[in-house]
Amino acid sequence: MRFNKKFASAAFGIIFGLFLSLLLLSTSGGHGGISAALNNIFNRVADADTGLLLGAFALFLLSQILRAFRWMILSFGRKVPFSLSMPVTSIHVGLGHLLPVRLSDVAFVGLFKHFGAVPVGYGTATVVFAKLLDLVAMGIIIGSAVAAGVGEMILVAPILVITGCLGIIFFVPLLGAVRKPVLWILQKLLPGGKTHWFDDLLEASTVRRKKGKMASALLVSLVAWISKLLMFCLLLKSLGITGIPLWKIFFASGVTDLTMALPVHGLLSLGTVEAGWAAGFAIVGIEGIVASGTNIIELGFSVHLLWMFMAVFLMILAIPWLWFLSLKKNKRCISMRSTFKDSS
Repeated sequence: MRFNKKFASAAFGIIFGLFLSLLLLSTSGGHGGISAALNNIFNRVADADTGLLLGAFALFLLSQILRAFRWMILSFGRKVPFSLSMPVTSIHVGLGHLLPVRLSDVAFVGLFKHFGAVPVGYGTATVVFAKLLDLVAMGIIIGSAVAAGVGEMILVAPILVITGCLGIIFFVPLLGAVRKPVLWILQKLLPGGKTHWFDDLLEASTVRRKKGKMASALLVSLVAWISKLLMFCLLLKSLGITGIPLWKIFFASGVTDLTMALPVHGLLSLGTVEAGWAAGFAIVGIEGIVASGTNIIELGFSVHLLWMFMAVFLMILAIPWLWFLSLKKNKRCISMRSTFKDSS
């Protein structure tokens, strides 16, 4: 039953993403249709400026390093070393681009449990708090950029900040309110009625005596998001697009990234990311042709491809790192068993 629901959600995400991709490409390709749009996208990516791409990659790598440190801060009561947090972060981000309907979050919790012995409840709490802090950080950064650009803070920025703060404040009370019915449901669904992970989630989610760590995690989130949004600016420049105000790029890129958090996208996040990109730029008044015959939708596909290549590249580098950690862990276990046998 649970497998069928996950499969249905993934299938919906894939079909929805494919439909959106075809719709967007058909509207941007003009008389040439989808084939002309695809040809423009691949040519633009192939002609991207290498130096600027390397700069964008450096900023993207910095954002992942900062996120790895944030996982360490948010792993309340559990010591997670950077040597584990960094590869898991890169794999999590890479899978987020590849897998549909946020299955990467499930993989993230599983990786921390398998390689770091972090209980599922604690891993889940870390994911939830990270997403709430992301909303607060994005609201602050985007709101500041918009305020600097047009002299006023549009509605979406304070909404993100308020939503994130309220989520952090009321997450534990909400869990406590639904504890009894959730435990009853889990006892019926899970093998053997094992529900300890929910108690771990409740314990890990309390922010009492953790305000200092939450403030540190928010500060790291702010710097990580500034790095990532600047990455989008360099990606646009590498594709030959200049002259768009920084605050507009920050706003549209933030909307684009938010679509990655929605549990509706399909394989490679195609379609939904581009729709968020087009919507974000449309809100700030940029639609259609932006420069030298470049269509905003085709530009969105181009940026998405470069962004995804960087994420997958770092994920590929992280896999052998994690495999090496696994070998070290297994050798340590074998050594401890041998020592125990010898002493007995």
